[in-house]
Amino acid sequence: MRKRNRKTLPEKVVDAIELPKEIVLSVPKITVLAGKEAFVENYKGIIELSREKIRLYTGAGVLCLTGTGLDISAITDEDISILGSIDKIEFE
Repeated sequence: MRKRNRKTLPEKVVDAIELPKEIVLSVPKITVLAGKEAFVENYKGIIELSREKIRLYTGAGVLCLTGTGLDISAITDEDISILGSIDKIEFE
């Protein structure tokens, strides 16, 4: 039996008007450069901040970045740039 790929109404609207999904659906967009920098768009807030772990609240849940020497290099209301040696990125 084949599974149908059912889209929600907001997903159908995004596809129809061709807007970036991360903007309309409030989900984060994560860009990682060589394991040394992560740029997270559409985060909602910082839950935990240390040199080994940064936890961010996002529209898709809690995003956890772990590594060594982690530091915030730039931050706005919606975007955050993290520098350091990033070992793992996962949703909790």
